[in-house]
Amino acid sequence: MAHQLKDLTEVMEAESARGLPSPDLLDGVRRRVRRGNRLRAAAAALSVVLVAGTAFGIVRQQDGSDRGRQALAPTMTGVTNEAFPRSAPEEGMQPLKEVRFSKLLARARLTVTPTGPFMGTRLKCSGDFMVFMTVRGANAGGGCGTGSPDANSTSLYQVTPGVPITIDVVAVPSAAYDRAPDAFDATADLDRYLKSHTPAPGDWSLRIYSGQCDSEHCRMAAHPPRQQAPLPVTGLKRLARASGTADGRTRTVPLKTKALRMRVTCVDGAATAVVRIGGHAKVVPCEAAESEGVVWDAQLADGADGLEIVVLPAEAGEVHGTGDAALAKLMRGAKPAGKWTLDVYAR
Repeated sequence: MAHQLKDLTEVMEAESARGLPSPDLLDGVRRRVRRGNRLRAAAAALSVVLVAGTAFGIVRQQDGSDRGRQALAPTMTGVTNEAFPRSAPEEGMQPLKEVRFSKLLARARLTVTPTGPFMGTRLKCSGDFMVFMTVRGANAGGGCGTGSPDANSTSLYQVTPGVPITIDVVAVPSAAYDRAPDAFDATADLDRYLKSHTPAPGDWSLRIYSGQCDSEHCRMAAHPPRQQAPLPVTGLKRLARASGTADGRTRTVPLKTKALRMRVTCVDGAATAVVRIGGHAKVVPCEAAESEGVVWDAQLADGADGLEIVVLPAEAGEVHGTGDAALAKLMRGAKPAGKWTLDVYAR
């Protein structure tokens, strides 16, 4: 399943809103993998959709020592694919290096020298794995499977040409992650997990590209979209609140005030809200905004005495129809996931 530009936009908006990424981004991996469940269900390949267009995301080069804590020493060396530099470019970037590994649950380390202002990575795996990578103190995680490499996690970095970059990387079985996601919430948690488990066989590779990137991904990385200030809710009178699990069920919220401001938050796998007022429906992609929420103004129609809200999990897929039958069809085979909250204010 190819990544979509709207995914990239979600990531870049989030990154531009908070500036440079935190030195430790692994605490967000759990949410990203839940997003990837829809890709696993559809293509039987684990892929993390973040980060938009790229599954690890777009990360600016950082210096630092991971808050002063050193990761576990590498326990595995890979084999360089000497033919890789003669392969096809990706997004305008030239193939730089491919290193093949034969173990899971073992750290590896490699150093490359970027040849241009961007460096990208791609994964290729013989099974469903989660791969955690550290580049200049910035950590991220993503998945890959046995399907097309295009469905696997990728990353994109802005770098300085000619300055060597060291990459620490480790792969774990995705089944292990699914059983105990809390064991991978932070780098220290991952280190403890690796210390308590023996390396296992598993073939996978990390492909690295560098150069001048000519794709929309890179243009947005260099010039992130400006984030519009959200509509404020502070100081407004809250008229109603509803919350629940993203299960496709219809909830009714009674209302009398006409001029409304609404805020929907979705976390842990809740992805899309459908809000219906007086015969009109609004589809709200609330997953990207997470706990910050999506805020918009609405008007209660004459004769209407409330609104209806239906929230679907990421696994349900993209919403096209907003009627009960269309939403019920999307929920077939999809498991309820995540939590949502709707707050309604008078404006």
